[in-house]
Amino acid sequence: MSFDWKYYLDLASELIKFENPSLREACDRTSVSRSYYAVFGIAKKWLIEKGESIPFEDSHKFVREKFIASPKRVEKRIGGDLGKLWLERKDADYEESPCFDNSRARTFHLMASRVLPLVQKGLEDVLAAKKSQPSG
Repeated sequence: MSFDWKYYLDLASELIKFENPSLREACDRTSVSRSYYAVFGIAKKWLIEKGESIPFEDSHKFVREKFIASPKRVEKRIGGDLGKLWLERKDADYEESPCFDNSRARTFHLMASRVLPLVQKGLEDVLAAKKSQPSG
């Protein structure tokens, strides 16, 4: 059984609510990171199920650009939101100076929460189409 990337969004939600003041910024940064990876993981799986080979190097850029280049409006939106979430995730994981407060974490958790159902639906549609194809 494969990992359900949606659990990262559930974890991000719990981190946003965590009440320990000394861990507040760490929880907010981790929440942003996990929110991004919830969406990215399912988006990547969607592309793999469609037959795409995801390169090891620059896989994040590859996934974003595949969605942005799609002629479908919903896929372009997914790519755009992935780009915004990716930039925030990079700041959260690597930049010491930007302040990550609870409001910032909530904003990007909300973005991920809104786009994740679109990504899940896309993956489900691909899996359903594959299942309905005759084997041979």
